[in-house]
Amino acid sequence: MISIGMATVPSRFKYLREIVPPLLKQCDNMYIHVNGSHHCPEFLKKESKINLSFSNINKGGQMAFKGIQQTSGYYFCVDDDLIYPDNYVEKMIELMKTYQDQVIACVHGSSFDPYVPVHQVFKNKKNAHLSYKGLDRHRRVMIPGVGTSCMHTNTFTVTPDEFTRKNMRDAVVSCKAAKAGIPIIAIKRKEDWIQKIPVKTEINKNKAYDHHIDELFLRHIPYFQAGAVALDEEES
Repeated sequence: MISIGMATVPSRFKYLREIVPPLLKQCDNMYIHVNGSHHCPEFLKKESKINLSFSNINKGGQMAFKGIQQTSGYYFCVDDDLIYPDNYVEKMIELMKTYQDQVIACVHGSSFDPYVPVHQVFKNKKNAHLSYKGLDRHRRVMIPGVGTSCMHTNTFTVTPDEFTRKNMRDAVVSCKAAKAGIPIIAIKRKEDWIQKIPVKTEINKNKAYDHHIDELFLRHIPYFQAGAVALDEEES
């Protein structure tokens, strides 16, 4: 089974007509959660593969994991401001199978130095591999861009209920994977394999946000150190 999960907001509805149809051709089921509204574009309601859910408040990007408990197989998280290629699922699963599904695959990924004091981890990332940039080979990273990630539910799952704060997907998945000893691999790809739509972020990245991120990483530092890799380690 191949499932895709997305969390969206009304301000991004206008992009879904371009983002969603190519993804539907690549999956068995798609779970779309609408944050902050009980309305959505009409075309989504007509697609038999789409499972819709709604909330009056913005529960955050973690709602992209809404369908993971109903999935036995590959689960993809996608963003509502990225355009994915027609071979996205095929190539990501190809990478997963290279590692017997024992990894988390991603496009966007980065790392940090677990041996220096934890301070604004997300502002001091190392070797960031941006989703719209090319990558010459598969690279091991510590922090996935969850909106460009794939996992197999036999190896890794995370549900919206596991998030104590909203919009901390990358940090939560990174730390849970480190604790479980699951490698995260950024996929080799050409430039603009994924295309980014220029929109304003919905995440309020203030000092409190940075503090909560750092607290989470600090609690998991021993796991990152135990599985530490060279920040520029190359994969096959």
